[in-house]
Amino acid sequence: MRFTDKIMYNLKRGLPALAIAGAGLMASCDKDEPDPVPPSTQHDVELKWFQDYYEEIEPTVIKVHAHDPYVRYIYLSVVNDGYFENYAPLNIENMRKALDSRIKIAPHKIRGRGNMRFKPGAAAKEDSLWYVKQGWTINQHNKQR
Repeated sequence: MRFTDKIMYNLKRGLPALAIAGAGLMASCDKDEPDPVPPSTQHDVELKWFQDYYEEIEPTVIKVHAHDPYVRYIYLSVVNDGYFENYAPLNIENMRKALDSRIKIAPHKIRGRGNMRFKPGAAAKEDSLWYVKQGWTINQHNKQR
């Protein structure tokens, strides 16, 4: 079988197209990143704390969970109905700073959960807005069933 037809092509167009296609293939093969963890194997972690009990939310504990690829979210859950009515405005601000340093460990993973009960007017506006932005509620009434 002989090919007698001449195929006309222009090298000015063909070679750059081949170079771009080859570079695209080479770039896609260079990835040495590990495969991401499938969402079906991830889980959430809930760390509980209350007024004078911060043991579960110590920075070292949070760092362990934050670096675990199988942990999707870390919830800092306030327990004992979040009773902080005896806290002065300075205590509320200091608690916000302590929690903020823990959230900054992994801001994309760590969220607040639960209701915080402060004396009305005790929390400064910027403090209460920060708590709500992080996921906690403030002075929310329990619904009776």
